[in-house]
Amino acid sequence: MFLRGDDLGSTTPDEHQTFRVLDDGSKLPLPPTLDPIVVAQKSRSKKEKEQPDVSKFTPFQKKLRENPYAHALASPVRIDRSLSTILPSDLLITLHLKPHATTGEPWLLPLGISSSKVLKHHGPPFRFLAHRQNVQYFTTKKDVWRKALTARHVSHLGTKGLRQLVWRKDMPALLLELLQKRVVDKLAWWYKWRGRLVPIPSPSPSDLDEVEEVSCVLFYGSLKTRADEIQAEVSAIVAEADKWSVYFRSGYGSYFDPHVKPKDGMAKATHNPPTWYEPLVPRLAARAQFPPLEFETTKWRGRKVALYSLTDMLGEERARHLVAGTEYEGDRCWVMKRARHNVPAELLLMQLQSYLAEPGPLWEPQKKILVESVSSPLGSQQNEKTPEKAPTKRSSKLDQFFEVVTERYSKL
Repeated sequence: MFLRGDDLGSTTPDEHQTFRVLDDGSKLPLPPTLDPIVVAQKSRSKKEKEQPDVSKFTPFQKKLRENPYAHALASPVRIDRSLSTILPSDLLITLHLKPHATTGEPWLLPLGISSSKVLKHHGPPFRFLAHRQNVQYFTTKKDVWRKALTARHVSHLGTKGLRQLVWRKDMPALLLELLQKRVVDKLAWWYKWRGRLVPIPSPSPSDLDEVEEVSCVLFYGSLKTRADEIQAEVSAIVAEADKWSVYFRSGYGSYFDPHVKPKDGMAKATHNPPTWYEPLVPRLAARAQFPPLEFETTKWRGRKVALYSLTDMLGEERARHLVAGTEYEGDRCWVMKRARHNVPAELLLMQLQSYLAEPGPLWEPQKKILVESVSSPLGSQQNEKTPEKAPTKRSSKLDQFFEVVTERYSKL
């Protein structure tokens, strides 16, 4: 038991601390751990914040509490190691360090997805945007993920541990399987008893308008079109074109770089190039190469609500197993109403849909140049052809390169 304040004898308080009065009348300050004023001030900062009273919420606060998008955006912000940007943690996938059971080598594993336990003492986490192409980039490009490690990983693992660190080659498939399993386990509670979901004939707005407080729609069936069947082929063509652009820049970029020795009368730059500079070469437009991702939605009373296809997201086998033997067997479409207890399931559905999202159709009409005849007092005359410019001289290597590119793309 510790004596504090007046229990230590005659004391006199000051504005910021307490003094003990000695027999000769002099004052001696009390230690901070025994000073009641200092202890009271410290306890104020350590006191836990009281939880808000839900019964006193305004209508807007109640809707915000039941909105899964608000919860996702309100999650703690963390840095995305793939893009070097700060994003809400619900939009990221987190990998933790775990030693192998046999070899003892450190592995980067999604322990936060595979286990519901609170993770402690696993070292610094590794976070990146939860999208399949992002994971595929880390997996296929040699040691790209190592460049995204932080100084905390280096100090935690050391030189030897950093060299032994393992990234699973099947990481995209592993993350997809774990995300799907987590969604199935969560949705099993909603399909267990009738009344937690509202069956409707279809996800069309006419059927949805009859239901109150719609938050999202679950659909047992595929929403894919014929355009989705050629998505892999289109991605391969885009990757092939980007590969040849990189090849051209690495081999012939010096012809367009003003920072190196000038060629063909090109003016040399008067400054050194920045670290991020790369010679400009023709490439596919960024909007065409990385179009916006498509997320299926439907309309409820003029508002967009999320539409989740269980077949496309979970696969035919998992979706059938989820619905089979339940009170909802035989239905094909269900509404999940807006409620606080539905938010965790909707967050998991959002994460899985974001992981599988593919670019949507990109339509930009080409500008047509209309050539009109030039009228004159003498009558209509056809436009005279513009004299062609003299072809610029190119090196034999460039000619060979363009021939290879032309032949390559003619086979696609």
